[in-house]
Amino acid sequence: MSFSRIEKIHFVLNPNAGNGSPLKIFPEIEEELISKNVKYTVFKSQGKNDIFNHVISDEMPECDVICALGGDGTIHEAADGLMRSGKACDLAFSVIPSGTGNAFAQTLGELKPKKAIQKILQGERLKIDAMEIRQGPKVSYAVNIIGWGMASRVNQISDQLRILGGIRYNIASLIGIATMKKKKLILRMNDEVIKEDALFFLALNTVYTGKGMKMAPDADFSDGLIDIIMFKSATKLQVVNIFLKLFSGKHIFDSRVTYKQVESFSIESEGDDLNIDGENQGFTPIDVRVIKKCITLIK
Repeated sequence: MSFSRIEKIHFVLNPNAGNGSPLKIFPEIEEELISKNVKYTVFKSQGKNDIFNHVISDEMPECDVICALGGDGTIHEAADGLMRSGKACDLAFSVIPSGTGNAFAQTLGELKPKKAIQKILQGERLKIDAMEIRQGPKVSYAVNIIGWGMASRVNQISDQLRILGGIRYNIASLIGIATMKKKKLILRMNDEVIKEDALFFLALNTVYTGKGMKMAPDADFSDGLIDIIMFKSATKLQVVNIFLKLFSGKHIFDSRVTYKQVESFSIESEGDDLNIDGENQGFTPIDVRVIKKCITLIK
């Protein structure tokens, strides 16, 4: 860990995240910046992939750090852009939580926007991992989660419930359980090959997902490992019981839950939807590996 003074921040802001939260909180962020004599610029997205396209472009202004102001989808676009453009080698990254889920920020340990910018201005740097995802010729990066099966289906349902705010994740989970169906999973982890029907698979770089779900209690941004949560077979009542344990992290002790840490994995099933960092995008098959300490995070 190291520290360095922050003199100029470039914000990438999603005005639609968290029911408009980024625009509501930005005045108090500005107040902190002005009081500390920190220069700043702002890019506001107008639609999906705007932030990603901005980050990879030559239009990015010079700055010490790029700061994602939004939810986990905003963080994904910014981090993916930094990695794919090669800018992650030179440009530090930071996050101010203002979405509905804020799983990445919760893992960092700060959910209050004003305190988050105060910590960022202290300039504490941490090298974190990312997950490299290969889908045929396409290569992209995730810093939070990769979900399959119910982990993808629940995210699709929650997208339709955005008006409900953070509770939409819990409601979507219950709807997902009520309508759950097994799917054929062909999975490779280390030397193990799994070929059978399964309900849920989630790969994580963070402890939390959704709204306060402590999905991978042992996850660490910088340990060089991907945390895997999976359950293959369970009744709806058993899945409800597992769901209720997610907020404490005690689900990992359930005999139906598999919890492992790996450096790479592959899903070879074809044509299944994916949830990548909270965004419904991409399909299997995929090959995933951890890229160790490739992003400099100001926390």
